[in-house]
Amino acid sequence: MQSESLNIVIYPPKEINQKAIAISKQLKKNGNLFILDDLNYFPHVSIYSSDFPLRNIPKIRKALRDFAAETKPFRLTSIKNRQNKKGFVDVVYRRSRGVRELQKNIIALLNPLREGLLRPRDEARMSQLREVERRNVRRYGYRSVGSEFFPHVTFTRLEKYDKSAFSKIEKSNFSFNVEEMGLFYLGQHGTCRKLIEIFKLKN
Repeated sequence: MQSESLNIVIYPPKEINQKAIAISKQLKKNGNLFILDDLNYFPHVSIYSSDFPLRNIPKIRKALRDFAAETKPFRLTSIKNRQNKKGFVDVVYRRSRGVRELQKNIIALLNPLREGLLRPRDEARMSQLREVERRNVRRYGYRSVGSEFFPHVTFTRLEKYDKSAFSKIEKSNFSFNVEEMGLFYLGQHGTCRKLIEIFKLKN
């Protein structure tokens, strides 16, 4: 079965994208593994990513189009900047009811179209995951579900952890109203490498 890794995301508004891209470029001197540019690497908040059969992509697009048309915009509030030991540098958002419900509904909608597929990378690292993550991967093909879901925009991934990464970056408010979702092909490091379609939420 031919398949592709897809990423279903919240697509931030222009002003948020521009700020994320600017910070990504500022961090270049720290040894980025990628730089956001809204062309090859898109700013985003991942909601659900997994492998899907290629033949189901038209169904996924229609399902998301219909879903977005009936989903009201909501507020996503940024709470802190973060860097983890794997080198990911990002801004974290409050896990509000709105974003939790969005993930829950999208997974319910699209998980059947996954047809049980898992990303090879997830299968290979299953023994390294915590039990709750393994359970999520088996059920949904995605480990960051429910209590493991932490909405964020990743600015970049550094080659190695650098505790001073944020030292010269001015703190900024990354809160925004969620008005668009996106369907992308998933790239390395959890990036969005190619746009398939943008879906506008209900006016």
